[in-house]
Amino acid sequence: MSLLEPVPPLKMRRTKIVATLGPASNCETTLVDLVDAGADVFRLNMSHGSHAQHAETYHLARAAAAGGRRSIAILADLCGPKIRVGRLQEGAVNLEDGERVVVTTRDLVGGPGLIPCGYRSLASDVSPGSRILMDDGMLELMVESVADSEIGCQVLRGGLLRERKGINLPNVRVSAPSLTDKDRADAHFALDLGVDFLALSFVREAQDIRDLRQLISEHGSKVNIIAKIERPEALDNIDEILHETDAIMVARGDLGVELPPEEVPLIQELLINRAHQCNKPVIVATQMLESMVQHSLPTRAEVSDVSRAVRHGTDAVMLSAETAAGRYPVQAVRMMNRITRQTEAHMAAKGRYGHIGRVEDKELPLPPAIAAARAVSLLSRDLRIKAVVVLSQTGVTAAIVSATRPAAPVLAVSWEDDAVSRMNLMWGVMPRHAPAEGFEVADALARRLVLETQLAAPGEHVLLARGFRSLNEDICTPSIAVLTI
Repeated sequence: MSLLEPVPPLKMRRTKIVATLGPASNCETTLVDLVDAGADVFRLNMSHGSHAQHAETYHLARAAAAGGRRSIAILADLCGPKIRVGRLQEGAVNLEDGERVVVTTRDLVGGPGLIPCGYRSLASDVSPGSRILMDDGMLELMVESVADSEIGCQVLRGGLLRERKGINLPNVRVSAPSLTDKDRADAHFALDLGVDFLALSFVREAQDIRDLRQLISEHGSKVNIIAKIERPEALDNIDEILHETDAIMVARGDLGVELPPEEVPLIQELLINRAHQCNKPVIVATQMLESMVQHSLPTRAEVSDVSRAVRHGTDAVMLSAETAAGRYPVQAVRMMNRITRQTEAHMAAKGRYGHIGRVEDKELPLPPAIAAARAVSLLSRDLRIKAVVVLSQTGVTAAIVSATRPAAPVLAVSWEDDAVSRMNLMWGVMPRHAPAEGFEVADALARRLVLETQLAAPGEHVLLARGFRSLNEDICTPSIAVLTI
């Protein structure tokens, strides 16, 4: 077969697309176009904009997906203890290699030789020998002395420093909590709006997740948490974090500053695999199609980067500035859709779906829910199933089945609206709402929805799966049936 022979795209894209909203995409017509282009989840970045602006964007986004258009989810991304450069004279200052400068936590306007920082605990967190990185690691300072609010530094890697640029402190234990006072206010605001996910920035340990979970519980909400992995401490505690969180995000921007850049692609793959083992969705984020902020086409390297994340099995890929502030937000989503669909088509042609790895004897016996989900995945391949219909009140069964990467699309049905929205983040899952009474005649419900979504035609086979409970429960009564449409 020629390498140039085209492989037709799959009927349904498996990898989900997260699009960040901002000035470039917060109007009704653009939001409708983003939904039609393939966005599954909209992200509100709480680091920028006011509550009033986010509220307006939220309601516009919900309206854009209404009217039977397509189900979408909305996540609010909390800022976390982001350390930033303060105000500078004329908005910027030039740093020369070898120059001595002072970083101060005093509230003032900086200039040549003096750089303000709004993080009040900076002087107590760093010590002589600490590195201070600015502007995504493009500029680097070395701490030489610390006295009260003044931190004497030498410029190791200079350049133009603009105000409000981010600061990273590699190998420094930042004392600020992951859930700041601003985050708490933003979280209450987002929960009042009705978002489906809260993303927590700069997670370091499982307690960070528990703190946010308590806030959500006290609010009376069931919103899911996405832990953003962007600090080395999170990698050390990843198993405990995955146990507590509902999903993770590989935030490659800050992670790539905190770690040697050559390690980030390897960490990305390891995190994706570890999340799959825990049946937790994972998002790969940051600079995926960065050049499309200014240009209508991405670079070949960016296309390869997105394709690699899809091949590694990520549940979702995320666009940030491309859709929030870029010149081509809709084109960026369309391009992401094209890349993921083409990559998935080649993966399907090579039998990469519905084929799950061998389980080592030391891992046996498997939890009943996992064993049943593996059976669903193998049956989807061996029987050439057209769809897997999952009846899942809370989304747990859908998540477990999705993690085994079945060969057929997963049509996940729930009578709970919030569960339907959350399932938009799961790989290969097409969420649908149905009244609770329809679950009493599951076969008829499955056949009707499969025909409505055109996933199968009369005479073709689908799987019907239900009854997978939380992995923490002792009782699991899964049911798997083969239906002829």
